Amino acid sequence: MKRLKVNRETDLKTFLAEELKISKSKAKDLIDTKNVFVNGERVWIATHKLKKGDLVELPFFNSFKNEDYKIEKNILYEDDFIIAIQKPPFYESNKSKNSVEYLLRNFKRDKNIEAIHRLDRETSGVLLFAKNKKVFYKFKDLWSERRVKKVYLAISYGSADFKRKFINLPVDRKIAKSDVYVLDKNNEFTLFKIDLKTGRKHQIRIHLAKIGYPIIGDKIYGLKKINDFRLKSINRQMLHAYTLEFIHPYYKKLMKIKASIYPDFKKSLRILKLRFNG
Repeated sequence: MKRLKVNRETDLKTFLAEELKISKSKAKDLIDTKNVFVNGERVWIATHKLKKGDLVELPFFNSFKNEDYKIEKNILYEDDFIIAIQKPPFYESNKSKNSVEYLLRNFKRDKNIEAIHRLDRETSGVLLFAKNKKVFYKFKDLWSERRVKKVYLAISYGSADFKRKFINLPVDRKIAKSDVYVLDKNNEFTLFKIDLKTGRKHQIRIHLAKIGYPIIGDKIYGLKKINDFRLKSINRQMLHAYTLEFIHPYYKKLMKIKASIYPDFKKSLRILKLRFNG
């Protein structure tokens, strides 16, 4: 983390531009990542007023999006119908030039490739693509009929007081169910495995927050004030789409596709002294 002391009253965007010798536009982009702290609290308002004596903290620039990501080195599975990709954090799933779908279409030189489902921008893990529209709708049926087993890993605040908990709490007034297991814990943090029974937007993040174990790095449902220096260095939500399991609709065989935990997730486990044996 870079620590900067404020010597005069100003706004956050101007302060970062001057201190880091970057444009105000780039300073705003940095603030928009929601990884800037003022006196221990996340701040993502560019015009936030700073006072003399305030402490501004932010991760180093190279700790954000992985510019070295190569789509061809992250293909987990491929057949005549689908392609499974290890999605990195800080990439959209689809429908933008900053998306895994866009990179895959360019690599395969095939505009018919389409993401079957989506992961949050900061979430890493298995992302499945169809090679044409017919396959896309065939697999969408699997999702809508809940015939896909989706397992995630999450690192959360707090030491869980259970080994397994079934959560049945609505999200956006819709039925939402998550089966949560403790894989490891210590006095401060817990590593969870989540078997997602439904697929509501932000479901895991909302469910874990509601039962008192918000995901580390979650800028919406997580803690707002962070004093632990270890946690300030974690610049994204620690949520990983670990496995997808389904009966292949064309080959009629059981498929299980696994994405190894991403390097920053592995590093977070290490610094928080949690173990994962996957």
